[in-house]
Amino acid sequence: MTYLPLPRPQADTAHMRVQHELLRFVREAAHSSAPLPGELELTSRLGCTRQQLRNAMSDLEAQGIVRRRQGTVTTVDPIALRLSVRLEEQFEHAELLDRLGYRSEVETLSAHRGTLGADIGAVMELRPTMPAITVRKRWRADGAVAMIADDVVPLDTEVEHDPSESIFSVAARVWGEPVIWEVSTPGVATLDADLAPLFERPAGTPVLTFEIVGIGASGRRLMHSVEYHDPDIVSYSLVRTVRPPWRGH
Repeated sequence: MTYLPLPRPQADTAHMRVQHELLRFVREAAHSSAPLPGELELTSRLGCTRQQLRNAMSDLEAQGIVRRRQGTVTTVDPIALRLSVRLEEQFEHAELLDRLGYRSEVETLSAHRGTLGADIGAVMELRPTMPAITVRKRWRADGAVAMIADDVVPLDTEVEHDPSESIFSVAARVWGEPVIWEVSTPGVATLDADLAPLFERPAGTPVLTFEIVGIGASGRRLMHSVEYHDPDIVSYSLVRTVRPPWRGH
């Protein structure tokens, strides 16, 4: 079966509201291995019509996320839901949270101009003293902190910078080409005294990390980022191809 990614926001805000709210029930059902509530209960709790609910349910059914059979309960396929957040796909984190049905918020915690430093300079293969823009942002999902990212773009010329601007558009403006590849290295860390208050979690809480290097078509390394994710909010999946000959029964 081919699973499609969750849909991007559409012009029909009423439809998106119902689908976002429905996805909350879908996540809960997947977590508890329980069926979805019935149509009457869902329309009541979502504050929508039956037709709006059926349209939203049809979208999720087309993606393999829900299974509906007349006269029986509607169930959730947890694997299809996991595939909606693919590690090998890249898109803005706020969009990812929106596509999972969360109410997303993003805020800039700090922004300054400095230098790359020895560690990032070595990864980027640039001199440590090279000027750079450094931005720390925080994303929330339904009010809870979902991710903090430390983004760095090296500068070969002075540019105007809006701290709220996407790191990818900044890199494209600075270097004249977009990021088309990302080398993303996952890891695990615990929140230290600096990050714990920003995450609004106790020090020592484990988080998923990604160190990311963005690369352009020219092969230049355009940006560097370190992301800290709460794995309880977004759990990533990776699709791996098994090479033939296949073995098994």
